[in-house]
Amino acid sequence: MALLAACAAAPLQAASLCAPNEPVVFACHVGGKMVSLCRPAGDRGMLSYRFGGPDKLELTYPEPGRQASAAFTVKSIPLIGGGETTVAFKRGVYTYTVYSKVARSEDGTSPEFEDGVIVARRGKVLSKMRCEDGGEGFREPMSAVAVK
Repeated sequence: MALLAACAAAPLQAASLCAPNEPVVFACHVGGKMVSLCRPAGDRGMLSYRFGGPDKLELTYPEPGRQASAAFTVKSIPLIGGGETTVAFKRGVYTYTVYSKVARSEDGTSPEFEDGVIVARRGKVLSKMRCEDGGEGFREPMSAVAVK
């Protein structure tokens, strides 16, 4: 019983959908699933987006075996007390945006952090999923990503 309580109190282990030889650029848990941006091994300027679970990926972009040369759009926006960085790609009429935001809290005394993914269809937001585990933001500068 004590072991069960100790396991329940333990923090979630950092996880991603990236292969062992791929650096993790972004990863977090959303709605019982994971979202990850991975850097393909040996290709500093490219990314791979993955969504789902370790046993079943629901979306991979680009599709396995295809190169997404300059397929991602990277933006950085200054905010009062912080900023927001987004990495987005289009797949048909859908836009997937991974974001990491730091802004001043409502009381103005401390920063607030928010990471997640937004799915939009023709510009209309269908889903905004916040990282349940807080996320870690982008783990490397996005300036190295090949962009459109």
